[in-house]
Amino acid sequence: MSFSAGIKPAEVYSSDDVLSGKAGWRVGQRVQSDDGKEYVFCLVAAGQNLVSGNIVSLINNASFGTVAILATGAPAPGTAMPLGRAVCSVTASASNYIWVQVFGSAAVSITDATASNLPGHIVIPGSVAGAVRGGLATASSYIEGLTFTATASTGATGAMFLSYPRLAPA
Repeated sequence: MSFSAGIKPAEVYSSDDVLSGKAGWRVGQRVQSDDGKEYVFCLVAAGQNLVSGNIVSLINNASFGTVAILATGAPAPGTAMPLGRAVCSVTASASNYIWVQVFGSAAVSITDATASNLPGHIVIPGSVAGAVRGGLATASSYIEGLTFTATASTGATGAMFLSYPRLAPA
């Protein structure tokens, strides 16, 4: 991992930006910003329209460099996949390149009105792709490494802390 004072986490890059060297990073490269947050430079997968705050799956390729929005509902048992938070100033579509946050405090998309969107409760995928919600208990998989830091309401973003989040196998 490298430290980079010059990264612009919200910047969305095109394929031309990457080919011309304007982006300055390679897919899968991890960097840490001055404020201690950690990011991975990723390619947005086909069929995606990501906005800042969406939880995304880091697709298990050689460099964990391609991202797709986290699906709704519980994942299949035994699924252990790294996750992150999309960071982009505009909607990022297929073949765009974005930074995905994997460590540090952040605003994350929240869905489902529930009394469980509280610090200390487990976090599970929500009913809207790319969003999460709190839960009291679940027999299904949950998300490790993602914690509410304040009470969150539905249909907004909530304050959370990311510590290399991943789907935990049931």
